Amino acid sequence: MFCSSFVYIRGFPVHTTSSKFNSLGFDFDSISLGHEFNIRAKHDMSFLRGIIDSFSSILNEESKHDPSVSSSSTSSGSMNGIDGVPVTNERIAYKLKGYFDLAKEEIAKGVRAEEWGLHDDALLHYRNAQRIMNEASSTPSPSYISSSEKEKVRSYREKISNWQNQVSERLQALGVGVSENKRTVASPSSASVSSTASRYRKTSSQKTPVPRGGIATAKNPKDAAASPKPVKESGNVYDDKLVEMINTTIVDRSPSVKWDDVAGLDGAKQALLEMVILPAKRRDLFTGLRRPARGLLLFGPPGNGKTMLAKAVASESQATFFNVSASSLTSKWVGEAEKLVKTLFQVAISRQPSVIFMDEIDSIMSTRSISENEASRRLKSEFLIQFDGVTSNPDDLVIVIGATNKPQELDDAVLRRLVKRIYVPLPDSNVRKLLFKTKLKCQPHSLSDGDIDKIVKETEGYSGSDLQALCEEAAMMPIRELGADILTIQANKVRSLRYDDFRKSMAVIRPSLSKSKWEELERWNSEFGSN
Repeated sequence: MFCSSFVYIRGFPVHTTSSKFNSLGFDFDSISLGHEFNIRAKHDMSFLRGIIDSFSSILNEESKHDPSVSSSSTSSGSMNGIDGVPVTNERIAYKLKGYFDLAKEEIAKGVRAEEWGLHDDALLHYRNAQRIMNEASSTPSPSYISSSEKEKVRSYREKISNWQNQVSERLQALGVGVSENKRTVASPSSASVSSTASRYRKTSSQKTPVPRGGIATAKNPKDAAASPKPVKESGNVYDDKLVEMINTTIVDRSPSVKWDDVAGLDGAKQALLEMVILPAKRRDLFTGLRRPARGLLLFGPPGNGKTMLAKAVASESQATFFNVSASSLTSKWVGEAEKLVKTLFQVAISRQPSVIFMDEIDSIMSTRSISENEASRRLKSEFLIQFDGVTSNPDDLVIVIGATNKPQELDDAVLRRLVKRIYVPLPDSNVRKLLFKTKLKCQPHSLSDGDIDKIVKETEGYSGSDLQALCEEAAMMPIRELGADILTIQANKVRSLRYDDFRKSMAVIRPSLSKSKWEELERWNSEFGSN
């Protein structure tokens, strides 16, 4: 009858495609939204019944155009020509589906509102959904329908029953301490930051994790830091569409990289510790001249842990992690990219401590030139303006981290704002040895310390990702020797790794960085780097 697909937000399905009925051309999204607004305005269940009846009539009208469900042309019109199903029972089934769809839409709206911190709106949508589902529960089950339709009705009732319990939990959690006017954003004072953070922690602590099919909630402070926090008050109203884009494509809710997961890079770790982690935990110590820099550039050969470092910082500091790429900041509409950049910084301020991580920053903030298109120039200018706004308020804790393997292509104005420039080099012999021992912990092997030392010496010039690929290739060598026995052999009978496996793998996995590129990065570091 009509095609639809769903994604799940906190376990609730959200309608994503096919906004029109195929045969009649009715706009399903417009009908649903109109119903929602009427429900919010009227709160009248009798009016809701009229909506569902209208919805059922539309579906019945559509069935006349669908050969698979067409009725016989009897004069009475009281029986279906295929299965002998009374029309009244068919209308009840369609009516139940109407309740199901309306409840789903209201729940999806409520989840999105809660994600954005708009708790008043979330309460309204959840209450509407609860009323709709109560009405659906009181609808009698049709007695004479086909087995396939009966299974659909059973599925609708089961899902509605589950949703009722989950919505009741959300209403109870949101019913205490719901603040007003969360639709605006501004640069908050330190007092408003602490009060908002305390309210958010209180709300997060009341939530419990729910498996797939339920509403996911924060289960510890680190998860709470990655979850959306309420936006603060201001005189500038933000664009809901842009905030949704940031929530869905830029905010990384699970930067689960831990500090110890990054091998070596002691200099970079110390700089990040001073810039982000310690100031987030002891703001009273980092004031005045100790105020941390707000811009950091991680540069070096690809595949050596720059992105992992940034994610580890966000995890350790319990900061909201904004993972920005060139594709997430571009738009086909004139002026949209600049608005998105502005909204990004506003949301980052409202959810501080925040880390705005721009991977491959050279693709967005390269040197400006005469031949550059106007949209790109405006994007860079807006970024620089917003960056200055973040650094001007000493109470804000928003750190911008850029990562690149082409630092020489960055614009001078961007470099000036990225005060700390940390070189992330190729792993030295000590780091390579540590990496090999870490990788081999979970893999049976017969390598002696002398064998590992030989492998470390022979892999000079390999990046971290090259070493990972080398270990994976070596681990496949014993498997390739099995031949046809691979289908029957027991896992504990496969031989352990040997030095020869790594030596053969080095002929397949070669260093990915040329010597000239490495020397160019070394020269740039000696001239502009912080270490």
